[in-house]
Amino acid sequence: MSKKTREMIIIAAIIGVMILMSIAKTNLSSLGLIPSSNAVIFTIISLNVVLLILVVFLVTRNVVKLMLERRRGVLGTRLRTKLVTAFVTLTIFPTVILFFASVVFLNRSMEVWLSTEVENAIEESMNVASIYYQESSTDAIQYATSIAMEITNRRLLKEENLNALHSMLKEKMALFRLSSVVVFSAQEEELVKILSPDISADAMPSPESTNVQAAMQGKSLSMVVQKGNADIIEGIVPIRSSFNPNDVVGVLVVDFFVPESLSGRLSLIKRSFSDYSQILRLKGPIKTNYIILLTSVTLLVIFSAVWFALNIAKGLINPIEKLVEGTQRISKGDLGFKIDVQADDELGILVDDFNIMVDDLKTSRRNLESAYNEISARNRYIMTVLNTISTGVITINRQDQVALINPSAQTLLGLTPSKVVGRAASEVLSGEYQPLYNELVAGQKNSRSSTVQKQLQVSVGGKLLTLLGQASPLHAENDESIGLLIVFDDLTQLQRMQRMAAWREVARRIAHEVKNPLTPIQLSAQRLRRRYLDKLGDDAEVFDECTRVIINEVDVMKRLVNEFSAFAKMPTSMPVPDDLNRVVADSVALYRQAHQEVEYTLDLDERMPKVDIDGSQMNRAVTNLLENATTAILEATAPVKKITIRTSYDPELHIATLDIMDTGPGIPKVVKERMFEPYFSTRRGGTGLGLAIVNRIIADHNGFIRVRDNEPCGTVFSIELPVKE
Repeated sequence: MSKKTREMIIIAAIIGVMILMSIAKTNLSSLGLIPSSNAVIFTIISLNVVLLILVVFLVTRNVVKLMLERRRGVLGTRLRTKLVTAFVTLTIFPTVILFFASVVFLNRSMEVWLSTEVENAIEESMNVASIYYQESSTDAIQYATSIAMEITNRRLLKEENLNALHSMLKEKMALFRLSSVVVFSAQEEELVKILSPDISADAMPSPESTNVQAAMQGKSLSMVVQKGNADIIEGIVPIRSSFNPNDVVGVLVVDFFVPESLSGRLSLIKRSFSDYSQILRLKGPIKTNYIILLTSVTLLVIFSAVWFALNIAKGLINPIEKLVEGTQRISKGDLGFKIDVQADDELGILVDDFNIMVDDLKTSRRNLESAYNEISARNRYIMTVLNTISTGVITINRQDQVALINPSAQTLLGLTPSKVVGRAASEVLSGEYQPLYNELVAGQKNSRSSTVQKQLQVSVGGKLLTLLGQASPLHAENDESIGLLIVFDDLTQLQRMQRMAAWREVARRIAHEVKNPLTPIQLSAQRLRRRYLDKLGDDAEVFDECTRVIINEVDVMKRLVNEFSAFAKMPTSMPVPDDLNRVVADSVALYRQAHQEVEYTLDLDERMPKVDIDGSQMNRAVTNLLENATTAILEATAPVKKITIRTSYDPELHIATLDIMDTGPGIPKVVKERMFEPYFSTRRGGTGLGLAIVNRIIADHNGFIRVRDNEPCGTVFSIELPVKE
């Protein structure tokens, strides 16, 4: 059972009890419960007050609860307060008017109903009734005495005169309008008994009764005997002896029958007088009681109206509160909210439509989430592709702002998204990136074709990059322009490889075309020297010098051709797991013996695992780097002649690093950009193939070689090789 149902039952029970008590109080007289004091009335009044206080408590609790909820800002309390106020206002005015009208009517009616004139009239009615009974009793004694004297004078108690006695009694009954006559002898024998149809035989006294025995002693008496709803007025007198008046020879009983109607009226008059006398004495308390009763009923009506207004308002507003709560929760994303309100009116229809709307929203949201997940997956796929491809991608929106830059573009151009995204493209692609903006962005805007593709060179961090860029417009489904797409590929390494391949072809052809004539030239010069040196005389010195120069230069050309041949015919690397530290240590040991004036320091990482390398080729690469470092230190006459060879291993990245650091003069920035190109050398007599061969060997091992400045002076060549897990 709900709390609301319990309250309704309590209120209904209290109202019912108060109504029953009011009915009972106003009908105490008719129920025969005439109060003998003020206790009953005051008890009823007190109980009414207690019940009224209980109603007031229940209503006050609901009103206070409504006020507290309104103060806390609970949904629906404002509208509920307005409904309760309107309901109570419409109820209280007619109720108060009716209360005051009832009080005025009660005062006037009480003055009329409980006046002294009414009391006197009822009292006179009581006197009339008393006089009637008194006169009837007196008549009964007189008539009985007259009949007894006649019986005595005529000696009708003798046995032979009983018939005459019977006849005489009948005559007297008719004459005096008696209802019954009974004659008893002194021996308590019933001599004559005459009854009218209105009186039953058991209504007559017996010879043994107290009244008959008193008459036997010579007393005359009368009484009123109630038989059922009727009264009997009896007169009992002694019958005396004709010889001696002091002797009692019998008893005569005569009755007057008072019918039920007259008896009832006389009883009603008596009760009315008694009740009226009692009520008249309680006039003040009764008036107070009625006023309290009217006040109780008025307050009961008012507070019942408040209570019913609260419940009716609650019943009306509860669906509205649920709707408001539902809209708030739905606005916060809770589409699982359902309104469970049972109503068969328009509010019920509204609630049902609301639940249907929520279901539709839930279905739409589910479809949107599915579409969003699909779009998100597609976007993730696109972003994965953009983050994975080596091509640089930059998108520019219709406001000429950079909207996206993928990792490849960030790496190639050295840009970070936080400093690029949202900024104007003309501002981002300025300075050293100006060719990108001029050739691609501005070029596409000024071009008649939709796509612009150009090869351009951009300097990034002092490093010259060759890029193949393409600018294409972006369109929405309605062909509306939404921005510009710029893609570019780094052709620097490709061009370097192409140049290296070209130089290989050149080296192969030089080795093929030049190497063959060198041997005959050298042999011919040696033969001329042996055959004619001793025969030339004064010209022998010149001849000797010329032939020696020819032979020496041929040797130089042979060495150059051999380098070309080696570069063109480098064998394919065959990496196997090997000890990188050992290969490095063996290479350094040779240079320590050959160049003792240079300090070679080894710093090898003991954690270095096996690395897949071709030992001979890696030895050649390390030797070339050591040769270059040693030559740089010796030729520059550096004050500190020191070369540090260091290996390290990164277990997280699985990268083995080899650093060769010298204290030479360093390498200019311009030279660093081309130092790994074939036939590029800054040393006199250098072939320019040493670092190209090193770069090729490291590339065959899937590694990288980088060059940077050493602090405070010198150069660092850093080789990074992958390590299998």
